Amino acid sequence: MTTASRFPSGRLLAIVATSTFLLAACGGTGESDTTSPSGPAPAGPVASAGGAATSAGSAAAPAPSGSVVDAAAALVPADIRERGTLVVATGEGYPPFEFYAEGDTTNLQGVDPELVSAVAGALGLQPELQILKFDGIIPGLQGGRYDMAAAAMGVTAERNEVVDFVTYFEGGTSIMTPAGNPQNLSLENLCGHRIAAQKGTIYADNYLPKFSADCTAKGEPEIIVDIYPDAAQTNLAVGSNRADAVVSDFGPLAYTAQQSDGQFFVLDASYDPAPYGFALPKGSELAPAVEAALEAVIADGTYQQVLEKWDVTTGAIDDPTISRG
Repeated sequence: MTTASRFPSGRLLAIVATSTFLLAACGGTGESDTTSPSGPAPAGPVASAGGAATSAGSAAAPAPSGSVVDAAAALVPADIRERGTLVVATGEGYPPFEFYAEGDTTNLQGVDPELVSAVAGALGLQPELQILKFDGIIPGLQGGRYDMAAAAMGVTAERNEVVDFVTYFEGGTSIMTPAGNPQNLSLENLCGHRIAAQKGTIYADNYLPKFSADCTAKGEPEIIVDIYPDAAQTNLAVGSNRADAVVSDFGPLAYTAQQSDGQFFVLDASYDPAPYGFALPKGSELAPAVEAALEAVIADGTYQQVLEKWDVTTGAIDDPTISRG
């Protein structure tokens, strides 16, 4: 296993921040399929098995931005065009991609809400955001409850078997440890350590099991993987010394670090970079419209402005594509 730098030399090599506790204040969502707000998620690890679609209700999205792009709007399926809304499943508590500001549980902000609003505007639609637990998003798409999902979701072969994607960002994997990285952890020496990951992510379901199997194959102790229901609680586990590190996407980890007071270290490295995609039901006729709208949003500069605002321009792409698996 090798690592490769994702950022220019010296940038974010020792990013520090706190916001596990800030993020924890955002709260979690319940496990029932309801449109009513629910109480906080459990504070401890949860089973890693996938769950049913869950919803914490709707959230206000930024108003559609930009002008309607006629060529893209013409590709919108008739039923969605007549309805006039783009119903999008997303998450929260995953800054800078989707999260609530402290004290605000109405207006979702971040990269994904802003890109969704830009895409919806190009299609002549009003965005309607529905907040779910991450592991409930794909079942929700399969059940026909949403037109699309935008949740910093990595495109994997397994996911692509059940949903289609329109790629919009290039992600990368890293780890976050307590400040100073006292155990000198990297993506290559996690054997025997307790590592936190979010339920339903590729880190919990794919990467950490593979890394742990590599450990035992070398005769080293397996990785102790603790699965938590959301990113805020994985970060809290590290901040409270219940885990040695969290494995997740570089951008959100770096953002968490930057928002705090020197509590965390983020490794400037990446394992197996992969694109993020807007997910759509398998065979969705909406995919070409979303691809065309995203191309227009990139061409007019809106896409770059959004990434610059949230300091994730390193993941920018210039050629979105449809991935049908």
